[in-house]
Amino acid sequence: MLYSIVRPIATLALRIFYRKIHLSNSHHLLKGKPVILAANHPTGFMEPCILACYLDRPLYYLVRGDLFRKPFYRRLLESLHMVPVYRVRDGGFSAVKNNYETFDYCFNALRDHKTLMILAEGTAEHEKRLRPLKKGTARVAFGALERYPNLEDIYIVPTGVNYTYAEFPRTEVMIDLGEPIKVRDYFEKYKENPNQASAELTETLRQSMAERIVIIERPSDEDLTEYLLQLNRSQRPEKIFPIVDANSQPLLAEKSVADHVNAMPEATRAALLAQAKAYFEQLKVNGITDAALLHPLRSALPSVLLLILGLPFFLLGYVTNILPIRLAQSITKKRVRRPEFRAPVLWAISMGAYLIYWILWLLMLFIFTKPICLLWLLLMPTLGYLAIIYREYASAYNVRRRAARLPSTTRQHLLQQRADLQAQANVQQQLSS
Repeated sequence: MLYSIVRPIATLALRIFYRKIHLSNSHHLLKGKPVILAANHPTGFMEPCILACYLDRPLYYLVRGDLFRKPFYRRLLESLHMVPVYRVRDGGFSAVKNNYETFDYCFNALRDHKTLMILAEGTAEHEKRLRPLKKGTARVAFGALERYPNLEDIYIVPTGVNYTYAEFPRTEVMIDLGEPIKVRDYFEKYKENPNQASAELTETLRQSMAERIVIIERPSDEDLTEYLLQLNRSQRPEKIFPIVDANSQPLLAEKSVADHVNAMPEATRAALLAQAKAYFEQLKVNGITDAALLHPLRSALPSVLLLILGLPFFLLGYVTNILPIRLAQSITKKRVRRPEFRAPVLWAISMGAYLIYWILWLLMLFIFTKPICLLWLLLMPTLGYLAIIYREYASAYNVRRRAARLPSTTRQHLLQQRADLQAQANVQQQLSS
């Protein structure tokens, strides 16, 4: 019941929280079949929320057992299709025994052709890497076939979840679903040697997930990869709409950059990092971005007119919507320490606070004004979203205007630096491919 109520609200909130959500190859999620959606886990809980909102079926997902300790929270989480998985650190070996009930739930869900979501790494870690997978996915899949041998098959869908900047709002999400892995292909071996079959299935899953995740193998290469990713992003055409699409090209482009950095020799990476750092420091000194250098403001008049005409709507949207957002930002800044939880907590508190705020407006307008004034409530969220777009547009305008006003010699020098950096990076890409 609560799942059905929260889902449309969360869907709208995600469209506002992220600039773009690219969800590709969702057709691999078979209909009317028992499916396990196995994904990586770079944030606290954004991955299941996004997939639950934008896939065409309800999801049932496994989460940390310690969240279920209090009866109220347990009922709340269960109504949101969450199932507890207990670890030793959640209450010792006695708590782990509770997982038998969880496995029974999972087996029955697969029997009923539901879709389970398992965060296969087990724990959230804010990094662009795929960590070793736990064997829980294989255990659930094989256990369901053992319990219900008449099941045609169980399908594990490898899923890669990627963020441009996972800890920040108004960034991009790139999710790709792989071809389903048929568990029965491993089931005969499982009957003979369960450990070996589980290891093989887990390795197949790992390889398929790795194909759809941006992986920076060495933490020391994160700065270089980020510089090259920025060069790549600046060349992409940016459109506000559609917010959600099935375009896999942004993910393929980002993955290609990371893969080439992974393949570079150490000396080459060090030289390229120094070159990239020098270029981006020069951009910072001049107060511009790489995208603004490539796309300076050619004609100010249309942008100025648009900013002037949009200013009253921006002010109205900003003033009437800022209170719950500021509250969420303040709580997140004070309470959240781990980067994996910054975006999820900010999103969840913003959504909850705004909903309460909107209901209070509803009560006030209903009590103190004519019913026609309630139409304002339909406009208020729209104006708030337009205020976000306006602010981003104004910021981009200022940076592009500074880029257009650069002295010709400075601009040509920066463009030459960029061309040299990109040429050197492309040479290394060709050598490593």
